[in-house]
Amino acid sequence: MGSPLSPPDGGAAGNSAAPLPRRPVWALKAYIWIVIVIGFLFLVASLVLSPISQALNAQAWSGGYPSQGLVLTLLVVTVIIGELRPVPVPRSGDVADMITISTTFVLALAIVGPISLALIAQGVAVLIDDVISRRSPLKIAFNVSQYLVTVFLAHAAFSLVMGEPIFGPYAIFDPVGFAFGVPALVGALAAAFTFLVANQALVSTVVALDSGQRVSPIFAADLRFQAMTAGVLAVLAPVAAMIVQTQPLMLPMLIAPIAAVHNSARLAVAMGRQASHDALTGLANRELFRDRSVRALEESQRAGQSLAIMMIDLDHFKEINDTLGHQVGDELICEVAHRLEGARPEGSTVARLGGDEFAVLLPDIPDLSVAEDVATYLLSVLGKPFSVGGVRLVVQASLGIALAPDHGDDVHTLMRRSDIALYEAKRERARFCAYSNEDEDTHTPQRLTILTDLRSAVEDDQLFLVYQPKIDVASGEVVGVEALVRWNHPTRGIQYPDSFIPLAENTGLISSITFFVIERALRQVRTWQESGIDLSVAVNLSVRHLTDMSLPDRIAVALERWGVAPSKLVIEVTESSIMTDPKRASVVLQQLRRIGVDVSIDDYGTGHASLNYLKQFDIDELKIDRSFIMNLDVESSDAIIVASTVELGHNLGLRIVAEGVEDADTLAWLEALGCDVAQGYHIGRPMSPEAVLDVVSGRRVNANTSAPSALRLVGSP
Repeated sequence: MGSPLSPPDGGAAGNSAAPLPRRPVWALKAYIWIVIVIGFLFLVASLVLSPISQALNAQAWSGGYPSQGLVLTLLVVTVIIGELRPVPVPRSGDVADMITISTTFVLALAIVGPISLALIAQGVAVLIDDVISRRSPLKIAFNVSQYLVTVFLAHAAFSLVMGEPIFGPYAIFDPVGFAFGVPALVGALAAAFTFLVANQALVSTVVALDSGQRVSPIFAADLRFQAMTAGVLAVLAPVAAMIVQTQPLMLPMLIAPIAAVHNSARLAVAMGRQASHDALTGLANRELFRDRSVRALEESQRAGQSLAIMMIDLDHFKEINDTLGHQVGDELICEVAHRLEGARPEGSTVARLGGDEFAVLLPDIPDLSVAEDVATYLLSVLGKPFSVGGVRLVVQASLGIALAPDHGDDVHTLMRRSDIALYEAKRERARFCAYSNEDEDTHTPQRLTILTDLRSAVEDDQLFLVYQPKIDVASGEVVGVEALVRWNHPTRGIQYPDSFIPLAENTGLISSITFFVIERALRQVRTWQESGIDLSVAVNLSVRHLTDMSLPDRIAVALERWGVAPSKLVIEVTESSIMTDPKRASVVLQQLRRIGVDVSIDDYGTGHASLNYLKQFDIDELKIDRSFIMNLDVESSDAIIVASTVELGHNLGLRIVAEGVEDADTLAWLEALGCDVAQGYHIGRPMSPEAVLDVVSGRRVNANTSAPSALRLVGSP
């Protein structure tokens, strides 16, 4: 049967497991060494008091057919072969145990004796199997000793029932006749029962000490399972002993049905694995994940421990799949699965639920902070570049956490709430989020219907644009605007981008919305030009468009349609979107600049890129993230970062834009630092096209803020 110190299922070379706090291990180590010492003491005592030479001497090979030597040799060989050919037995759709065929033959050898030969045969068989499996020396020593103790106790039980000495010589097993038959059969059954109980007690104790659980429930649950599996092999021991001692040529007839059971079990395991594992990645699928989660939750509730379920998915995977092809997408999914499996904590489960969605089960953890540490580690592992299909990709992932019992006491609720936390992480642009009770109100079924409504929003003309002014810091003149989309929902009123853009990005709707924004923005620029106002307009692009080779041509057609010079359009992209597929993004950006469109890196400072690396993309503008600007007059480190970015950007020939300017002092700081363009509530909130026209034409000054206006009025050019 399976070893309690076998390596955990799964894992990948080259990745370290995620950190989890470990229990004190002194009791476990002490127990392991006690078993090792007892096992080898039994072996030494048997070799001294019942030497093998008594059974395998010159006379053992004489005395007719079958000879004593032949009988013992056949049993030793079948013990070793049986140990190396275990029967896989599925438990709850998963391979949870390996039942060794050697059980039948080592018990037969223990019945006929001598005990020293049985111990040597079993010890050598386990040693060979563990060395092939590359287990550590301590694991090998424990596994060998575990079976030395088990086989010795089984032999002792048989000897006591038969009234024979434990360290006796070879003895004929003869269950024929009432006088000898009943004790022999009872003794064989006692040996089989002792073997099962002793082995299970040793295994259960190791599991209990390692997991901090009580021994009795583990022992009781697994003993029932072992009795129905290994128990069948154990009760065949007297049959094997009788056959090999009377008609050894009949031994294949005993091995044949065992081999048939072996093959049937392997087939059942293969079919069970297909039903419970993801075909592409080999990870657990949704059904197996639920099953393991239910069992783990029941155990955590009994033990009073916490349990975490985490949902993970890749940001913008659909864009990668659509632009690079499904083969590359599948390769990426496999690589992600490999990394997660290699980095998961011991005892946890990683599953693929479908598409780019993965789940992690963390059983038996003390609190939420441990789950957050694991989340940080897993995301850092996924954050390293991937090389798939000849393309180097940097993939961002989002993660949501739900903790039992804090966030739910059943698996369905925990999975749903971890999914809610995942959505919150995407909405907040955070790496991960833990579920909070406030999240429930924002993820009602009614809110999810927004996705359905969004599909008709463009066709029904429910989307509209507002524009936030940008000024030249040195002159104070309005030099451009940023186009921002709003949704006038028929029943919910005005919806801001945070409430629907993440949904659109996870579907094909983002493309329609983006080109709606481009078309409307260019049309508005044309309208302003006809009124004598010359402004540029900035439009944000998602990662999907940076890998769309048709994007430059579509933008060129739109510019021509509205008669707007390409230099009046600024395309804003984020660092992280560029790094998703740098090669294709570089080509798209170069084509955009070739037709005369300006390219700006939005939210600069929050992603992976450096100034030198971004220079390779031939961009025009860096837009420093608002997180560095909003506290510019308070945090000296932010001032240093902004000053360095302005200086280096200018050295690279880039225009520097600061967003998030909230007051006059910040604007003065930026002017002193030499920043080129500023944007923020102090300068102007997002406003209607008519309001922009009023401001630039001098009819209204910063009507949306009580602070002194940063706008210097400029008339028609």
